[in-house]
Amino acid sequence: MVTVTAPEFRGAHRLNAGQGRSWRVLLIASSLVLASTSGPAEVLKPWFAEPTPTLVLDRLDGARIDLADLRGGPVIVHFFATWCAPCIEEMASLNALAAQQSVQVTILAVDVGEVDARVRTFFRERPVSFPILLDRDRSAMKAWHVEGLPTSFVLGHDLSPALKAEEPLDWTGPAVIRVLTRLSQRKDGTLAGETTDGNQSREEIR
Repeated sequence: MVTVTAPEFRGAHRLNAGQGRSWRVLLIASSLVLASTSGPAEVLKPWFAEPTPTLVLDRLDGARIDLADLRGGPVIVHFFATWCAPCIEEMASLNALAAQQSVQVTILAVDVGEVDARVRTFFRERPVSFPILLDRDRSAMKAWHVEGLPTSFVLGHDLSPALKAEEPLDWTGPAVIRVLTRLSQRKDGTLAGETTDGNQSREEIR
């Protein structure tokens, strides 16, 4: 079992995954580097997975959720822990994103390795409008190859891999909103201007 301890510095806490990976370009071949602002970084990069990992977890307050039932629109899967200082700020940012009418995206926040009571207390003081899922034994974290917290994944309409953030992200920043809006408008799960034939390209959004 991977032991997760609270970081002693601001930023994503890196874990030692110790696992080899075999990647193939499926949907995206471009890096999306979003303009930085004060506060959390704004960096989304390509996420290549084959296939997208499954995700079936108990909800903190409600029925079990299966990611496979959420086809039809973009989905953000966000891994966090309540002891992670950057996660607290990002959780507020995700909740602000959920309140925006201009972006249609489903958000799933996955708490890693904590007891239910601690998570419930945390969200009693900081309520959010999206589901909180419980990865009690860290099996989802391992299946998704999460190496640090916070880590977020963005899926396309058919739940295909799209983008990934391994640092705290300002989800309401103009560049991020623009990327999510474009993704929500692409029924094939890709972003306008990107290739699907494996040819690499790079797009900087300002």
